[in-house]
Parts: sequence; structure tokens; C-alpha cells
Amino acid sequence: MAETAKSRYTLMKAKRDPYLRRARDCASLTIPALMPPEGHSATAQLPEPYQGLGARAVVSLASRLMVAMYPPGKPSFKLDIPPETRIKSGEMAVSTDITQGLVLSEQLIQSEIERKQWRRSTNLALQYLLVTGNSLEYMQPDNTIRVFRLDQYCVSRDMMGTVKEIITEEYLSPEALPDKAKSMVSADDFSQNSVALYTHVKVSKDGEGYDVYQEINGHQVPDSKGSYKVMPYNALRYCTVIGEDYGRGKVEEHLPDLRTIDALSKSMIDGAAMASRNVTMIRPNAAGGLNLRRRFAKADNGDIIVGNPEDVVMLQYANNSGMQLCAAELERQTREVSSAFLMGAATVRDSERTTAFEVRRMTEELEGTLGGVYSQLNADMQQARLSRLVTQMKRNSQLPDWPDGMVEPVILTGLEALGREQDITRVQTALQFLQGMPPETLTYVKFSELLGKAFYGLNLPDAVRTEEEVQKIKQQEQQQQVMAQGAQALAGAAGQCVGEQAAAAMAQQ
Repeated sequence: MAETAKSRYTLMKAKRDPYLRRARDCASLTIPALMPPEGHSATAQLPEPYQGLGARAVVSLASRLMVAMYPPGKPSFKLDIPPETRIKSGEMAVSTDITQGLVLSEQLIQSEIERKQWRRSTNLALQYLLVTGNSLEYMQPDNTIRVFRLDQYCVSRDMMGTVKEIITEEYLSPEALPDKAKSMVSADDFSQNSVALYTHVKVSKDGEGYDVYQEINGHQVPDSKGSYKVMPYNALRYCTVIGEDYGRGKVEEHLPDLRTIDALSKSMIDGAAMASRNVTMIRPNAAGGLNLRRRFAKADNGDIIVGNPEDVVMLQYANNSGMQLCAAELERQTREVSSAFLMGAATVRDSERTTAFEVRRMTEELEGTLGGVYSQLNADMQQARLSRLVTQMKRNSQLPDWPDGMVEPVILTGLEALGREQDITRVQTALQFLQGMPPETLTYVKFSELLGKAFYGLNLPDAVRTEEEVQKIKQQEQQQQVMAQGAQALAGAAGQCVGEQAAAAMAQQ
């Protein structure tokens, strides 16, 4: 009997369970909604940690990573011609016209990214990566991105870390299924208003692509079988461990510290509750006895009561030294976790006038604190996204249909994200250098290339004319000069003719 997607998913779950348990432990101390407990429903109550530092740390670092990956008003990638393609063509330099076309294509891709609101999906995926260490992205046919959490999919990789198999498990309403799939739903599924849909993606036999099909109740969904050349699924990992199919998260690296902070916060809350209690003790054989207790209970603030002060004692919390030690240790642990999640560092302003220095400072902090994970994660996430996006936009005639391998997206990660600004700086330096050079050396400089690099770095490709437009303008100028010279010659000839006629008339007189 052929293996079904459900049976294969059940088999792969056993290997995923240890990572899932750790992910739930990490989520319970940060943002429990990211990975609810097993069997959790929409009406059940989520765990409530005794501190909010974990949630603030995750949200802060995810926001910083998202802004670094998608800077406001700046592209996070560029289109380039691979070196092997240039070698085959025999021209290593890219002409200005081709560069302008690539920059215009970059603007089309960036506009599509903004329209489909990738920032929201990116922020959610980064939170999952920081807390659980794993996240699965799926680029839908309309170029939007859907995010799966760890308990909704299983993945298998080879020793090199390349994905070989992905199975997703989704619970849908039977009424939302197509008519062809509704016949596969049982009566129990209709009564529960939920049916499991499995999507199985696996490397094809020739290794050149991926085969995919969907399954409901052990039966293949009609018209669901197909293949991908560029897979729309991308199984992401925050920290890669050799030989493991799943990754580890940032929160797991600091899980003991977060547990300590949560326990100390609970102790501080309990101690503060005990210290805030107001209890009055009255000596059993005090004068007045029961009457004295009643007068104390009924007395308002500022009332005068007759009695012996020695018969009454106000209980006080006597463990102040323990509270001080607890508070000092809590402050130390909080400071370390805040530093690890870059909560006290400077952030990049979300504006169109963000300076290159601010971006450089953030990328340096991310690279130094996260140990290179930022660049690796940025490349793994965005390279797969852009490759699939370019394929789908070419298929939808939103981009020029250039041959496969002719143009590839290059991710600007880390300090390389400032490449365009550095191009502008180099052009300015070159122009300053030329100011002190003899005039005859200017003929060796390609000013059109310098001008193109400067305006492309400013993201103003429309401001640079192509070679054809420049040649047309020169021809028009030459024609205007010829016409002007011809008009001057005609005017001179006409003036000379008039002068000769006037001289002849005077001679006759």
C-alpha cells in the first residue's frame, strides 16, 4: 500500500517533538500566543508569565531585524548579471542602458513588495524564528507571504542542510473547500466543521525540481498534483545545527536567564504583596478585650481611641534584606538579557530621510551581537523570496521575460546594504580628484558612467538619458546650428544684394 501524506507526517512528527517542546517552553516565557500549549483552543487561556521582559525583547529585536532587512525608502536588493554570463558574452562591463533597465525592474519588484505588505509577514516570521527557531514561509500565487508555525509542518533535510521534503498540516472548514474536494470529506468532518488538508512537497527523482500534491482523508485532491522549479516554500532556521532538520532560537540561548527572571519576578511580586498587608495585633488580655477590637475595626482615619498602646502592635514585613538581594539579582539578569536582545541600543528612524550612518550603526550592532546570524538569515530568507517573486512576476508579465540565468537578484546584507551610498561617495571623490587634473586627461574619463552610477545610487534612474536619446539631442543641436548658419548666410547675401541695388540706383542719379 502506498504511503499517504498523513502517515508520513505522523512518522516525521516524532523527530519534531523535542524541538516543539522547547519551542513551547520558550514561548511560555516570552509571547505564549506564538506557540500555544498542545491541545490549545481559541477559548482556552494561555500561560501568563510573571514578567514582560521576554515579550519586549522579542518584539524589539524582531523590529530591528525587519527594519535592517527592509530599510525605509531603500531597496534591500539589486539585480545584476552573473559573472559567468558576462564571461560568455565577452563583455565584463554592463552598459548604461542595461543598468538603467535593471534599476527600473528593481523599482517594479520593490513596488510589488510594498503592495503585498511583506513587512508584516517578515515581522511575524522573525518573531517565530527568535522564539521557536523555526518558521515556514509560503509565497502564494498573488505574491503574498503566508507564515506557518512549527506545529503546522514537518521538514526533512540532507546532511548539507538542503530541504528534501516538507509536509504541512492545515485544518480548514469543509464549506471552504472546492466542489471537487468536498466529496472527499466525511460526515464527521462536517459535524466538527474541520478537516485536515496535507500538502506534501518532495524533491523530484531527477533532483531538478520539486513534486507536490495535496491530500484529504488519505485521498489525493483532484488537480492538486504538480511540480515546482523554484519552490514557493522556504523552511527557515534561526541557528543552524549540523545534522539537525530544525533550528534553535535566540530565546533558547537565554532560556535559563529568562527562567531566573521569571522566578525572581514572582518572588518580588509575592514579597511586595506580603509587605503591603496591614495587620493589627491586639494582646489577648488587653483592657477592653472584644470592645477594643470593635473600636479599631470601626475607627476611621484620624479618629481618637482610648487605650493602652502596649496592647496594640502593627505587624511589619521583616525580610527587607532578602527583597533587596532579589531586586539586585533581578536587575542584573534584566540588564544582561536586554543587552543580548539590543533593547538599549540605538534604532533606525522609520523615515525617508534615514541617514547612511544610522543604517551602518544598526548593521554593525546586529552583526556583532548576533554573531553573523543576521547576514545568514537575511540571505536565506530574502534570496528564496526574491527568486520566487521574480519567477511569478515574469509569468504574470509584470517583468521583462529575460532568459533564466541572465539576471539574478543580489541580496544586500550587512554592511553591503550601503553599496549604493558608497557608489555616490566614490563618484564624488572621483569628481574632486579630476578638478586638479590637466584638461587633456578628461578625455579618458567616461562621464556617462559616473553620472549613471551617481543617479542610480540616488534611486533616480529616470533622470539619466540613454545613449540613443543623447545622440538624438546632439543631432538636433547640429541641425539647429546648420539651420542657424544657413539663415545667417541668407541674411548676409540678402543684405549684400540690397546694398548693390542701392549703389546702382545712386549711380544712375
